[in-house]
Amino acid sequence: MNETSLQFHIKENDCFGTLATVLDLVSQDLRKKGHCSNAETLGCLRDQLMYLQHGYRIEKIQPRKVLVRAGCSR
Repeated sequence: MNETSLQFHIKENDCFGTLATVLDLVSQDLRKKGHCSNAETLGCLRDQLMYLQHGYRIEKIQPRKVLVRAGCSR
């Protein structure tokens, strides 16, 4: 997924669903190859992403201004 595609999915509020779909496809492939444990792990992640898809969205945040006081070093 390139940045343009990612921005599109964020704008359309389907980023979590898109990632869940990709994980599901990889999970199916792993299951066919006999890697059921790994496929199950991806299935759980897929379910968590779908939960996020139905209740949350990604929003760009404004960067915070960092205040530096005289005499202080970080």
